[in-house]
Formats: sequence, C-alpha cells, structure tokens
Amino acid sequence: MWKRQYISKGGRLTLIRSTLSSMPVYFMSLFYLPRKVRLRLEKIQRDFLWGGGALEQRPHLVKWSLVCLERKKGGLGVRNLAWMNKALLGKWNSRFAIENGALWKQVISGKYGVEEGGWCTWVVSGRHGVGLWKAIRKERLDMYRSLAFRVGSGRRVRFWKDIWCGDEPLCESFPSLFAISMAKDAWVSEVWNSDGEGEAWTPIFSRVLNDWEFEMVERFMLKIQAFRVQRENEDNVVWTGSSSGVFSVKSLYSMLEPEGSALFPFGIWRAKVPPKVAFFAWEASWGKILTLEQLQRRGYSLANRCFLCLSEVETVDHLLLHCVKTRALWNLLFSLFGVAWVLSGSVKDTLLGWHGAFVGKTRKKAWQMAPLCIFWTVWKERNLLAFEKEGLSLQRLKYSFVCNL
Repeated sequence: MWKRQYISKGGRLTLIRSTLSSMPVYFMSLFYLPRKVRLRLEKIQRDFLWGGGALEQRPHLVKWSLVCLERKKGGLGVRNLAWMNKALLGKWNSRFAIENGALWKQVISGKYGVEEGGWCTWVVSGRHGVGLWKAIRKERLDMYRSLAFRVGSGRRVRFWKDIWCGDEPLCESFPSLFAISMAKDAWVSEVWNSDGEGEAWTPIFSRVLNDWEFEMVERFMLKIQAFRVQRENEDNVVWTGSSSGVFSVKSLYSMLEPEGSALFPFGIWRAKVPPKVAFFAWEASWGKILTLEQLQRRGYSLANRCFLCLSEVETVDHLLLHCVKTRALWNLLFSLFGVAWVLSGSVKDTLLGWHGAFVGKTRKKAWQMAPLCIFWTVWKERNLLAFEKEGLSLQRLKYSFVCNL
C-alpha cells in the first residue's frame, strides 16, 4: 500500500494518472458507472492527491473539475470518470455502425431491432433494468452531431436529416425548403436521378416556389451539386471529431471536456524540474498555495504578515514575486543571464510571458526552469521560517536557488 506521507504531490499525480484512473477502465468500457460509485472513486483520487483521508483533513486546494482538465487548459490531466465512461461506451456505437459482419452486432440487432439505414439499434425504452446495451445506446446522443456520412449508393443516408453535405443537416441549413419538401424522410438515392438523359438532383417541393425563394434554392443546389451518388459503393460513416475520420475514445473525450482557461502557462510541465516543483508552480499559477492570506480565507484566525520581509501582507504574488527578499533572487537571475526584465503582477502572467528565445539555445532550458526554481526555493525558505523558527539568511537563500538551478 502506498504511503501518502512519503510521496510528493507530483508523485501522487503520476500514480493517479497511471494507476487509479486506469483501474475502472475495463468496467467503464462495458457498463454505465453508477453515480455513487463514480463519486466514491473520485473521492479516493482526491484524497490521495491532496494527502487527506478518513483520519485526517487536508485542504483540497483546487476544485476537482479543474484538476480533470487537460494540462493545456489549466488542469492536471486526470481523467474525469463521467466523461471517460461516456467516451468508452461511445466506442460501441461507432463499432456497431461499421462492423457489419460481426457476430455481436447480429445478436444486438436481433434483440433490439435496427433503425432504417442500419447505423444503430432502436432506442431501448424499457422502464426497468440496467441492460448493457440500454446504457450504450443512450450515449449515441452525445455522438450524433459529430457523425457525418460519406455518400456511396445513398440508400442508407437521409437526404434532409443526416449530415452528409457540409457541417449540418440540410434541414437545418435550409429550414424553409425542408418545410415544403414532399419527402422529408427521403434517402439520398431517392433524390438522385440517374436515368439515360443524365444525372441530377431532383428534390420535390409541395408548391411552386416564390420569386424571393429563387436565390435560396440556387444556394441549395450549388451546395449539393458538389456531391454525386455512386451506386456501386457503400455509404460510410465518418467521425468528424478527428482529422482521420476514424472514431477514437480520445477524440470523443476531448469533445466532452469543457474549454477551461483560455490562457494557461502549461509550459511548466515541459521544464526540466522534478514533478513536485512543476506541481507547486501549477498551484501558484492558480493562486492556491497556502499562504497566510489563503489560510485566512479558509477561516483561520492568523496575523497576516510575510515571513520573509515582515512588512507586507503574505499573498501568493507578493511572496513569489514582489517581496524584497524574493526580488534579490530575481535580480540575481537576471544578472546571471544578462537581461533586463519587468515582472508581471501575478505568477500566472509572469509564466505566460516567460519566453526565452533571446537567451540562446544552450541556455534556454535553464531559463525555462529558473522561475520554477525561484518559487520552490522561496517556498522552502518561507516554511523554514514559519515552522522551524530559523532566521532568514539571504546568503542561504541565494545559495539554495543556485543549487536548485
């Protein structure tokens, strides 16, 4: 059994991503994960990450929904179990559409029936029970807008209601024409005329078109003229969530995942520093390290004074950027690289603007890891002052930074 107290947060994150998140994958790829089970599994992961448990209460510094975002969006890349469950179940809907001769598909089709076109079964509408396919079929709704069709014979693709011509169904692109269509459920092959006189699209409307509708009809015809029915070929389903057109669990998961932060310095994960240092920089970027200000916000009655300078309020940005003692490290760094630099107002903005193209290739790695080393050095020194009651030594602070760098 892992001993949490001996593993850094960076190490715990690695174990969660490699082990704890992977353990329920087989179950989630077949069954819908009950909400209580999912919440329990997420609690185990949260407690392991932040060091808490049944017998101790450690603060969870960042909300779990943010932790579960990918690193480019400001998260830690931990898989959200609900989204992962949906993506894994969605794989079966994709396989059902393309594996025409598979035995398992024949069994499912025989039990539930197949919709016209043969891309999926009918919706399982029974009130009771938690059948395996019942849960899988529900997840097709999340996939529908990302399923398009490559027309071959046109016998399995709806002319108006399926996505085969552009990014949306024709019934949404041209709703007024759809309203007067004589065959709203027509297949593509039924609207395509290939008699001896030539090939052409022949949609039929319920009334004579008005003069003001001619321009719209012209746009409509120009849009579908780029496509042809090839009766010797089969219709195929295309997954628009990936550039290859082939479904993948990863692409569906990315679609289910919310956007997150528009700008985040995810380069901290590429810097050549230990995982625990990168994790600390991630916490600092969100302003969530446990400074005295953060402790006050969490309800602790404490005097708020920076442990380093003993004069200012201890906020994240003050401690790591603007404290006079910390500025000594920044000035040392800039003198080592021979640059003039103005620090931003926050840790996040500082890291976002930390570009090292001007320092040269040989020193770029050191430049990228330098701010993270300063953050870690200052935090360790601050904790020595807070808990070990040691006196501040600027010489020791600089020496520690140079050694870490």
